[in-house]
Amino acid sequence: MSGNDFQTIVVGAGSIGSATAYWLAERGQTDVLVLEQFELDHHNGASNDHSRIIRHSYHNSTYGRLTAPAYANWERLRSASGMQVVTVTGGLDIAVQGTPGVESVENYRRTLTENGHSFDVLDTAGLVERFPQWSIDQDVTATYQADSGIVDIRRAVQTHVAMAEAKGVAFKEHTPVRRLESIDGGVRVHTDDAAYTADKVVVSTASWSDSLLAPLGATWATTISQEQVAYLVPRDLPDFTIGRFPLWVWHGEVMYYGFPVYGETAIKVSRDVTGNFVTHATRTMEPIVEETALLTRFVEQHLPGGFRRELYSKTCVYDMPPDRDFIIDSLPGHPDIVLGLGAGHAAKFSGLFGEIVSELVVDGRSTHPIDAFGATRPALTDPSYEAHFVLKG
Repeated sequence: MSGNDFQTIVVGAGSIGSATAYWLAERGQTDVLVLEQFELDHHNGASNDHSRIIRHSYHNSTYGRLTAPAYANWERLRSASGMQVVTVTGGLDIAVQGTPGVESVENYRRTLTENGHSFDVLDTAGLVERFPQWSIDQDVTATYQADSGIVDIRRAVQTHVAMAEAKGVAFKEHTPVRRLESIDGGVRVHTDDAAYTADKVVVSTASWSDSLLAPLGATWATTISQEQVAYLVPRDLPDFTIGRFPLWVWHGEVMYYGFPVYGETAIKVSRDVTGNFVTHATRTMEPIVEETALLTRFVEQHLPGGFRRELYSKTCVYDMPPDRDFIIDSLPGHPDIVLGLGAGHAAKFSGLFGEIVSELVVDGRSTHPIDAFGATRPALTDPSYEAHFVLKG
């Protein structure tokens, strides 16, 4: 193929799009174009910053069955590129006894057991003995899993892009796609300055997907949530470094989570799904002072050595289908359009999802269990489905 005709066009060069481009090249495709509406490595979506959690701990085995191959694909990328993308830190899941968070922690333990991953169960005394950075005056139950760690998602995207480019994949920045059109034998992709055609098109545009998919009959709406992280300089820096302190998730009415020192000379802390629902027109890059204060108070209460001062806070966005599950499937009615949508929490899986999407493009099916992420599930097709954004067992 030549000119404006390609085997595959990938729309969106974030974590899933860049991984898909790499895996298409690995699968032998030599004529692949990636169209990115912003610059590569931009800060507008969910695929930037230093760290994302990777873990075997999950709410059910639909996800739990995918964690081992996700780890394996990051190791394959490291072996191929020489770039270390995953750093193992160990991880904690914590809940106060008698609260709904205990059910979440128990679901995680069940999934770990079902998939053959070892873990330790800790009470308050055991948790504080192992990690004395914690100050807890409540009766908690905790799970420690040694394989949990950090995906350096910015490095992962950059590495996938560099490796794909080396194999001949073309990337075109500042090229928003305005419209997709199914045609005989493929798809036409309309941008401001050109129209391209491809045998297959991959849509990995996260929170920008609705404008492309709704005209093609997609029946769901994506909720966009503006989230925020705070980097806090610890009072006792050595105590919060990798090897001494793990990443952690505090399960409750509000889910807090955090990382040891990585990427900055600071710990990172955040809340999951704060309820700050936005559009691209109302989303702001400015951190909310009150949100930073909530995060700081949590650290001061439970990790008192973890806060001396704020280094900085920053925002990102989640793109959430009604059930907050991924969408990895062909678009109904358009078999040449493949969806790779991560629902705002796919970073840890993106190296695997790149392979899975490439399988859907090249083979028409995947060797991995992805039925739960199909585009015809009730959450996406039933207009009476009640949206929820907490992943359930």
